[in-house]
Amino acid sequence: MRRQRLELYQLPDCKPRLHRGNNWGYDAEEQRTKTFTGMGFDINVHDQWACESLGPIANRTREHLATSDKAVIAYRRLLLRSIEQMEKGETPPMVLDRAAASAMTGPACMDAIAPADGLEAYWREVDRRRRAGAPWAKTAA
Repeated sequence: MRRQRLELYQLPDCKPRLHRGNNWGYDAEEQRTKTFTGMGFDINVHDQWACESLGPIANRTREHLATSDKAVIAYRRLLLRSIEQMEKGETPPMVLDRAAASAMTGPACMDAIAPADGLEAYWREVDRRRRAGAPWAKTAA
């Protein structure tokens, strides 16, 4: 991974070599023959493109939302209320205290190298062994 990172980022400032200025290294021939994106095999370049290629933030002050935009409207109201709560020194929704945050765990990670054939069965077996070895599985017996 280090070699791959050094191909994409300049040291010591870690500036990306592929960026908006050089179209993230886009190559139409590569897209046609090797990759779907045409931007190499490193997912970090794809992520950078997805974040940066949207352009400037749009001015939404004159936007007219329709009934199909109810989720957008609700989210924006929630966001504005949360900002107001923070400004007042209050705790906005979904902010966890230290105890609650330390009790959370991330998604299950199945770090394994699977054979080319039988991938579906392989990851299911890795997950079965992971679950069987979990602390909660041992205490339930």
